[in-house]
Amino acid sequence: MTMTELQKILTGLGITVFGEAGEAFDPKLHNAVMHTQDENLGENVIAQVFQKGFRDGDKIIRFAMVQVAN
Repeated sequence: MTMTELQKILTGLGITVFGEAGEAFDPKLHNAVMHTQDENLGENVIAQVFQKGFRDGDKIIRFAMVQVAN
């Protein structure tokens, strides 16, 4: 419930949340803290998200902390 309210407030301020499993890894947006070999995922694909990222337009407020496959 608290996270839902926080996301509503951030959306109202124009801040977007990013970082989902299955997205392509981008070092400008994501901080890779782990690596895994997974035949089901392609190369440089996010396997797991530990912390979502936040951005305001083009400015990154917090990088997404992720695990990258292959």
